Amino acid sequence: MIELKGIYKTFHTRDKEVQALKNVNLTINKGDIFGVIGYSGAGKSTLIRIINLLEEPDKGEVVVDGTSLLDISKKQLRSVRTNIGMIFQGFNLMDSIDVYNNIAAPLKNLKWEKINIQEKVNNLLKLVGLEDKKHAYPNQLSGGQKQRVAIARALSSDPKILLCDEATSALDPNTTQSILELLKQIHDQLGITIVIITHQMEVVKSICNRIAIMDYGEVKEQGDIVDIFTNPKSHIAKDFVYHSLNIKIDPEDFAEYKGKICKFNFYGIIAQEPVLSRLEHKYEITVNILFGNIEKLHNNIVGSLIVELTGESSNIEKALTYYKTLDTKVEVIRDASAANS
Repeated sequence: MIELKGIYKTFHTRDKEVQALKNVNLTINKGDIFGVIGYSGAGKSTLIRIINLLEEPDKGEVVVDGTSLLDISKKQLRSVRTNIGMIFQGFNLMDSIDVYNNIAAPLKNLKWEKINIQEKVNNLLKLVGLEDKKHAYPNQLSGGQKQRVAIARALSSDPKILLCDEATSALDPNTTQSILELLKQIHDQLGITIVIITHQMEVVKSICNRIAIMDYGEVKEQGDIVDIFTNPKSHIAKDFVYHSLNIKIDPEDFAEYKGKICKFNFYGIIAQEPVLSRLEHKYEITVNILFGNIEKLHNNIVGSLIVELTGESSNIEKALTYYKTLDTKVEVIRDASAANS
């Protein structure tokens, strides 16, 4: 559906050059709710604006639904953009017109018939739960209501793709959750592909099935959210994941323990089984739970445990080998016997 190939983008200021994107390669599949996460300055907003060529890359290829956007005319690009809706952190509503006309504006630009505009806008108001705000003005709405109007406007031309640039950053946690639930509903109901730019792990954890993690203009990791969450490889991915779990992993923090300190990640049906007690009984070891967390990620139960394993070293190794056969992940944080040898 969306492919970015070898994307580079540099911004030039009076004093310096800022390389916003460096060799970015990204694949977003049809029907994904794809999250792009990174700290401020990571290049996320530049990346999303390149998807619909609001920003042109210095180098690389942008392919949307099989069309290479850099190889088509401006007229063809305008046609492609009707299939790409976009919402922003600042809502971008027109304060001088009411909710109805904010949503209708793109359709008027497309020369739709008045009766068709009325039907479409009324259906969109129902979809976003704002039928009673039809004649209200933006300054009469809450932040969440404004974002619902912006979502309705972005959906007015029946796009195949919805781009969300920090769409919940200006909202309180409860309102953020309601907007994310609305986006999930829209995805399920319309089958639309959604790309969400955010610096909040809670956002991608709530609704995304696949994610990319950016740092200093580069995509450090991308893939299934459960895979990345249970087995982060890059430093920035570990930082986001461990911070969201409120985990700080430093081997020296466990210096007082005499056993082997491990981080267990598990997901799916295994999260509902008494695996640790099975390890204790089967391999005659002791499992001391130091930290535990279980949560839901895109309809999957995912858990993380930091444990101390004590007992015969051969039995501990057998237990870890068995645990890995359960399609889970094991990371040894500190091994007291190895540290003391």
